[in-house]
Amino acid sequence: MKLHKNAALSIRQRDEVRRLHIQQRVSVRKLAKRFGVNATTIQRWLHRDSSLDLSTAPIDHATVVTPDYRAAIIDHRETNPSHGPITIAEHLREQFSFAHRGTVQHILKEEGLTKPPPRKPKTHKRIPVGRHRIQLDLQQLPAVGGEKGFEYKLSAIHLATRLKYSEIRRDCTSRSVADFLRRALDRLPPFFSS
Repeated sequence: MKLHKNAALSIRQRDEVRRLHIQQRVSVRKLAKRFGVNATTIQRWLHRDSSLDLSTAPIDHATVVTPDYRAAIIDHRETNPSHGPITIAEHLREQFSFAHRGTVQHILKEEGLTKPPPRKPKTHKRIPVGRHRIQLDLQQLPAVGGEKGFEYKLSAIHLATRLKYSEIRRDCTSRSVADFLRRALDRLPPFFSS
Protein backbone atom coordinates (compact mmCIF):
# COMPACT_ATOMS: atom_id res chain seq x y z
CA MET A 1 0.00 0.00 0.00
CA LYS A 2 1.43 3.39 -1.02
CA LEU A 3 1.24 6.27 1.41
CA HIS A 4 0.30 9.69 0.21
CA LYS A 5 3.52 11.65 -0.43
CA ASN A 6 2.58 14.27 2.21
CA ALA A 7 1.29 11.78 4.80
CA ALA A 8 2.02 12.97 8.35
CA LEU A 9 1.48 9.54 9.95
CA SER A 10 2.35 6.02 8.85
CA ILE A 11 -0.31 3.30 8.82
CA ARG A 12 1.10 1.83 12.03
CA GLN A 13 0.97 5.26 13.73
CA ARG A 14 -2.64 5.73 12.59
CA ASP A 15 -3.63 2.40 14.16
CA GLU A 16 -1.74 3.37 17.34
CA VAL A 17 -3.55 6.73 17.51
CA ARG A 18 -6.92 5.00 17.27
CA ARG A 19 -5.96 2.36 19.86
CA LEU A 20 -4.63 4.90 22.41
CA HIS A 21 -7.67 7.10 22.06
CA ILE A 22 -10.25 4.31 22.34
CA GLN A 23 -8.59 2.01 24.92
CA GLN A 24 -6.57 4.41 27.09
CA ARG A 25 -8.72 7.55 26.56
CA VAL A 26 -5.71 9.67 25.59
CA SER A 27 -6.89 13.16 24.49
CA VAL A 28 -6.53 14.47 20.95
CA ARG A 29 -4.20 17.23 22.15
CA LYS A 30 -1.84 14.79 23.89
CA LEU A 31 -1.83 12.49 20.85
CA ALA A 32 -1.02 15.41 18.56
CA LYS A 33 1.89 16.42 20.82
CA ARG A 34 3.16 12.83 21.10
CA PHE A 35 3.14 12.21 17.31
CA GLY A 36 4.22 15.74 16.36
CA VAL A 37 1.22 16.54 14.17
CA ASN A 38 -1.71 18.94 14.20
CA ALA A 39 -4.80 18.05 16.26
CA THR A 40 -6.96 18.07 13.13
CA THR A 41 -4.76 15.28 11.69
CA ILE A 42 -5.43 13.18 14.77
CA GLN A 43 -9.17 13.88 14.58
CA ARG A 44 -9.22 12.89 10.90
CA TRP A 45 -7.77 9.45 11.61
CA LEU A 46 -9.98 8.92 14.66
CA HIS A 47 -13.11 9.38 12.53
CA ARG A 48 -12.03 7.17 9.61
CA ASP A 49 -12.81 3.47 9.57
CA SER A 50 -9.60 2.51 7.75
CA SER A 51 -5.98 3.51 8.24
CA LEU A 52 -5.39 3.47 4.50
CA ASP A 53 -5.21 6.65 2.42
CA LEU A 54 -8.22 7.50 0.30
CA SER A 55 -7.80 7.37 -3.45
CA THR A 56 -6.83 10.67 -5.07
CA ALA A 57 -8.11 9.56 -8.49
CA PRO A 58 -10.86 11.73 -9.91
CA ILE A 59 -14.37 10.49 -9.21
CA ASP A 60 -16.39 10.00 -12.37
CA HIS A 61 -19.94 11.26 -11.85
CA ALA A 62 -20.85 11.20 -15.52
CA THR A 63 -24.53 10.52 -16.07
CA VAL A 64 -25.38 8.14 -18.87
CA VAL A 65 -27.98 9.91 -20.98
CA THR A 66 -30.62 7.39 -21.98
CA PRO A 67 -32.61 7.77 -25.20
CA ASP A 68 -35.81 8.07 -23.13
CA TYR A 69 -34.32 10.93 -21.10
CA ARG A 70 -33.17 12.74 -24.25
CA ALA A 71 -36.59 12.28 -25.88
CA ALA A 72 -38.37 13.56 -22.75
CA ILE A 73 -36.21 16.71 -22.70
CA ILE A 74 -36.81 17.44 -26.38
CA ASP A 75 -40.54 16.78 -26.06
CA HIS A 76 -40.86 19.00 -23.00
CA ARG A 77 -38.98 21.85 -24.68
CA GLU A 78 -41.10 21.64 -27.84
CA THR A 79 -44.35 21.74 -25.84
CA ASN A 80 -43.03 24.46 -23.48
CA PRO A 81 -40.61 26.64 -25.49
CA SER A 82 -40.28 29.20 -22.70
CA HIS A 83 -38.98 26.67 -20.14
CA GLY A 84 -35.26 26.76 -19.46
CA PRO A 85 -32.93 23.93 -18.35
CA ILE A 86 -33.68 24.36 -14.63
CA THR A 87 -37.46 24.22 -15.10
CA ILE A 88 -37.23 21.26 -17.47
CA ALA A 89 -35.00 19.34 -15.01
CA GLU A 90 -37.49 20.01 -12.18
CA HIS A 91 -40.42 18.75 -14.28
CA LEU A 92 -38.57 15.61 -15.35
CA ARG A 93 -37.21 14.74 -11.90
CA GLU A 94 -40.28 12.65 -11.02
CA GLN A 95 -39.76 10.45 -14.07
CA PHE A 96 -35.92 10.62 -14.13
CA SER A 97 -34.37 10.97 -10.67
CA PHE A 98 -30.99 11.91 -12.17
CA ALA A 99 -32.40 14.87 -14.17
CA HIS A 100 -30.00 17.81 -13.91
CA ARG A 101 -29.98 21.23 -15.53
CA GLY A 102 -26.45 20.66 -16.87
CA THR A 103 -27.39 17.59 -18.90
CA VAL A 104 -30.62 19.27 -20.01
CA GLN A 105 -28.65 22.29 -21.25
CA HIS A 106 -26.16 20.01 -23.04
CA ILE A 107 -28.91 18.08 -24.82
CA LEU A 108 -30.78 21.24 -25.79
CA LYS A 109 -27.56 22.66 -27.23
CA GLU A 110 -26.85 19.49 -29.19
CA GLU A 111 -30.37 19.55 -30.63
CA GLY A 112 -30.17 23.25 -31.49
CA LEU A 113 -33.05 24.07 -29.16
CA THR A 114 -31.26 26.80 -27.29
CA LYS A 115 -31.78 30.34 -28.32
CA PRO A 116 -29.66 33.32 -27.41
CA PRO A 117 -31.26 35.76 -25.00
CA PRO A 118 -33.19 38.45 -26.87
CA ARG A 119 -31.17 41.59 -27.36
CA LYS A 120 -32.65 44.80 -26.18
CA PRO A 121 -32.92 47.23 -29.07
CA LYS A 122 -30.67 50.21 -28.72
CA THR A 123 -32.62 53.33 -28.13
CA HIS A 124 -31.07 56.68 -28.77
CA LYS A 125 -32.52 59.15 -26.35
CA ARG A 126 -32.61 62.50 -28.00
CA ILE A 127 -32.84 65.69 -26.05
CA PRO A 128 -36.29 67.07 -26.66
CA VAL A 129 -35.86 70.36 -28.46
CA GLY A 130 -38.69 72.84 -28.25
CA ARG A 131 -39.39 76.54 -28.24
CA HIS A 132 -39.44 76.65 -24.45
CA ARG A 133 -36.05 75.19 -23.56
CA ILE A 134 -32.56 76.58 -23.00
CA GLN A 135 -29.35 74.84 -22.06
CA LEU A 136 -27.01 76.34 -19.47
CA ASP A 137 -23.29 75.51 -19.58
CA LEU A 138 -20.62 76.39 -17.04
CA GLN A 139 -16.91 76.21 -17.85
CA GLN A 140 -14.09 76.83 -15.35
CA LEU A 141 -11.10 78.63 -16.92
CA PRO A 142 -7.74 79.75 -15.55
CA ALA A 143 -7.62 83.47 -14.87
CA VAL A 144 -6.01 85.55 -17.62
CA GLY A 145 -3.72 88.58 -17.41
CA GLY A 146 -1.36 87.09 -14.81
CA GLU A 147 -4.02 86.86 -12.10
CA LYS A 148 -4.38 83.86 -9.79
CA GLY A 149 -7.48 81.69 -9.51
CA PHE A 150 -10.22 80.96 -11.99
CA GLU A 151 -12.78 82.66 -14.13
CA TYR A 152 -16.09 81.13 -15.14
CA LYS A 153 -17.68 81.14 -18.58
CA LEU A 154 -21.47 80.95 -18.37
CA SER A 155 -23.38 80.15 -21.58
CA ALA A 156 -27.10 79.93 -22.33
CA ILE A 157 -28.17 78.27 -25.57
CA HIS A 158 -31.68 78.69 -27.00
CA LEU A 159 -32.33 75.14 -28.23
CA ALA A 160 -34.88 75.99 -30.90
CA THR A 161 -32.74 78.63 -32.66
CA ARG A 162 -29.28 77.59 -31.37
CA LEU A 163 -28.54 81.20 -30.43
CA LYS A 164 -26.01 81.50 -27.64
CA TYR A 165 -25.37 84.14 -24.99
CA SER A 166 -22.15 83.97 -22.91
CA GLU A 167 -20.44 85.92 -20.13
CA ILE A 168 -17.13 85.59 -18.30
CA ARG A 169 -17.62 85.94 -14.51
CA ARG A 170 -15.15 86.21 -11.62
CA ASP A 171 -17.32 84.05 -9.38
CA CYS A 172 -19.91 81.31 -9.75
CA THR A 173 -22.30 81.83 -6.86
CA SER A 174 -26.03 81.11 -7.07
CA ARG A 175 -26.80 84.83 -7.17
CA SER A 176 -24.28 85.39 -9.99
CA VAL A 177 -25.76 82.55 -12.07
CA ALA A 178 -29.33 83.81 -11.46
CA ASP A 179 -28.34 87.33 -12.60
CA PHE A 180 -26.71 85.85 -15.70
CA LEU A 181 -29.86 83.86 -16.49
CA ARG A 182 -32.05 86.98 -16.27
CA ARG A 183 -29.78 88.85 -18.70
CA ALA A 184 -29.68 85.79 -21.05
CA LEU A 185 -33.49 85.60 -21.14
CA ASP A 186 -33.65 89.30 -22.06
CA ARG A 187 -31.23 88.85 -24.98
CA LEU A 188 -32.32 85.45 -26.39
CA PRO A 189 -35.45 85.08 -28.59
CA PRO A 190 -38.73 85.04 -26.67
CA PHE A 191 -40.03 81.63 -25.68
CA PHE A 192 -43.73 82.29 -25.80
CA SER A 193 -44.08 84.18 -29.06
CA SER A 194 -47.35 83.60 -30.89
